[in-house]
Amino acid sequence: MKSNQVCILVVDDNEMNRDLITRRLQRQGYETMAAENGRVAINLLKSNCFDLILLDIMMPVMNGYEVLEVVKKHPKWQYIPVIVISAADDMRSVVKGIELGAEDYLPKPFNPMLLKARIRASLEKKRLFDREQARMEEFATMQTIDAQLNATLDAKRAMEITLEWAMSYSKAEAGILGEIVDGQTNVLAAQGYSYETAIDNNQFLLPDELPAVKQACQTEEMAYVPETNGAGLLARAQSQLAIPIKREQQIMAMLLLESSTAKQWEHETMAFLQRLCTHAAIAIANGKLYEVVESANNAKTEFVSFVSHELKTPMTTIQGYTDLLISGSFGDVNETQHSFLSTLRANVKRMKRLVSDLEDVSRIEAGHLELKTDLVSLQELIDEVMHSTMTQIDAKEQTLKLDIPTDLPLVKGDRTRLVQIFTNLVSNAYKYTPQNGKITISANETFELNGDEETAMVHVSVADTGLGIRKEDQTGIFDKFFRASDELAKKSPGTGLGLNITKNLVEMHNGRIWFESEFRKGTIFHVMIPAVLDLEEVNIITEIETLF
Repeated sequence: MKSNQVCILVVDDNEMNRDLITRRLQRQGYETMAAENGRVAINLLKSNCFDLILLDIMMPVMNGYEVLEVVKKHPKWQYIPVIVISAADDMRSVVKGIELGAEDYLPKPFNPMLLKARIRASLEKKRLFDREQARMEEFATMQTIDAQLNATLDAKRAMEITLEWAMSYSKAEAGILGEIVDGQTNVLAAQGYSYETAIDNNQFLLPDELPAVKQACQTEEMAYVPETNGAGLLARAQSQLAIPIKREQQIMAMLLLESSTAKQWEHETMAFLQRLCTHAAIAIANGKLYEVVESANNAKTEFVSFVSHELKTPMTTIQGYTDLLISGSFGDVNETQHSFLSTLRANVKRMKRLVSDLEDVSRIEAGHLELKTDLVSLQELIDEVMHSTMTQIDAKEQTLKLDIPTDLPLVKGDRTRLVQIFTNLVSNAYKYTPQNGKITISANETFELNGDEETAMVHVSVADTGLGIRKEDQTGIFDKFFRASDELAKKSPGTGLGLNITKNLVEMHNGRIWFESEFRKGTIFHVMIPAVLDLEEVNIITEIETLF
């Protein structure tokens, strides 16, 4: 801290003492203000900033002890060091002053050299304290900034947040933040400008037009031009600051701040802005990376959707002709030919399932899979699932047990997709359960806490006595294209998409799915779907269906 920045308040009811101390302090380079009693001192504190108070104790109107009590309880003044200079030099007075918060206590008449040393020591302690407080405040501010930046994966939004904080902290009148594209700054965020720049018009800010930006691009470091003489985007710009935002030594964005005041920014402010840009660089880079990944993912989804659609027609044709040949409509088929055609038909059906699964995945990822909401009886739905899967269950001589109450409440959802959910689960059960195994399907009404409210749910479980899932495989069971490491499980064909689709469909119904499994003993999949208990809601939906 420079001495000419320090202001000291001298409080003493004796005019000669005040003059003596203030003249001595001014010769040492300090700014001073004086008060003849405690009341005047408090009023001066309300309208001025002081770095140190020299305080007498024995004063009229409001004594020094009373001033100390007020100062040390005030949130803005409590950290100002106070040195008591008083004729009351008995131990009791000294102790009371220290207990009330005085930094030091000197008796009158004071020793000038001792006072000078005590002032310097107190100011140094305050300087160190202020620096620590500033660091803590900056740390808290950076935590807030990081929380805001981490909450978005949009590079443009990250730039807007960065610019808002830069403008607020620096007190700049105008600012721009944009990405560097082919040596130009593509403006993505701007504040404080009117006609000078327009983001909607996709305007580019050329680096060689502005001195700070040009210098920052050349040196790849922060550039400060304290006196621009109007050479800025802001019509009355007098000072300009440009900070390159770099990631892995590559400049990816540029921050420009302008002010109509010359020499606007001090070193501490610029240091904070530099740190702000370092934090912002990570968020902006993540946003740009997310854009690339999102673009690639969308391209992949479109490709899968296109290929799935194009494959359906030839596969349908192949299956149709295969069925006709097997039926003998075009001549007798011997046993070998029948075997080949059956293999062909089975593989075409498998390909159709794979294409259908891929199509579902692409629709889910693109957000294009829509549910046709209806009121559904899970008892009837499970009967339908059983009707379509009993052939496979009987083929493996498995035992099927149903425990479905007749009074289950209805659920609200897409009947076709709910059938798909439970067909997938039952198919997995008989596929991974050996000959003569057991499959149990149970259902019951239950309630789940949702905040402070209870939500009625229908709980359906599909249990088997099959292979079970290794513990190391359980974390990835709902991932796309996941296949267990178990050699026996690998013998059963599958795409690795069924459970991923099932989980997404359950969640689209505002439900949840989970499982329990013990290796070589079996697995239980649990599904919870919201129930409809309100008969009035059921009647309204029925009336709407009647109208349409």
